[in-house]
Amino acid sequence: MSADAPNPDAMRLETARRAAEEAGRLARRFFENREALLIEAKGPQDLVSAADREVEELIRREIARDFLEDRVLGEEFGTGGAGDSEAGGDGATGWVVDPIDGTQNFLRGIPQFVVSIAYREAGEARVGVIHDPNAGETFWATVGGGAFRDGTAIRVTEAARLEEAVIGVGHSPRHAPEVFNRTITALIDAGAQTRNYCCAAIQLAYVADGRLDATWDPYLLDWDVAAGMLIVREAGGDGVPFRPGRKGPHADTLIAGTPGLLEQFRSRTRMFDD
Repeated sequence: MSADAPNPDAMRLETARRAAEEAGRLARRFFENREALLIEAKGPQDLVSAADREVEELIRREIARDFLEDRVLGEEFGTGGAGDSEAGGDGATGWVVDPIDGTQNFLRGIPQFVVSIAYREAGEARVGVIHDPNAGETFWATVGGGAFRDGTAIRVTEAARLEEAVIGVGHSPRHAPEVFNRTITALIDAGAQTRNYCCAAIQLAYVADGRLDATWDPYLLDWDVAAGMLIVREAGGDGVPFRPGRKGPHADTLIAGTPGLLEQFRSRTRMFDD
């Protein structure tokens, strides 16, 4: 690519930021009038409303304005029509969208939810954006370009020991309770503190920004992590590679944080047991 040629990552970053912030404004309007929403259950403790669908449709329109031919994988509409839940696999190229990550919070009136948008080539994220419409913060990264919050460069902490760490955790009925219980017990026994914001993407953004030292969840989906994992890595952190399809329909374990904490996770918990 010549010095004068457009940078594809920069162009997609501009699109993703615009789409995420527009989507965030729409999500906030729904949030402020959520008593009018019809809520449906996709499964145990897995809710959806018209807000999730309309926000995703807005994101798809914004992407199509600039990149009409790009493939889009979204939580609500998959890669095509409603009900298409294809995860795309490790070799997928295209956008990965979670219109409202933290739907349970959203529907219960808790202002802790975000919009998450990533772009991948051959399964590797090149652009990631997480927008928090409640705090008015946008986190983003491009491959090799560093990680930012509203234009300010961000970095993970220097935490290297569990006894000094504050760790985000996640839980859902889609995994066996003992998986969660044994890991939480191991972390607490090691002296760590835990936080559960019930929003995987914001916990990843908080790791990148040094608000958490690491985050763990035994069962997440592609759209939960695609943007956040890139932002963490570009902020100097690391993570166990997320592999869609490893457990259950398109689910895998998430662990991301400071490099010094990852080996301690491996040695002090059984979270990587198959």
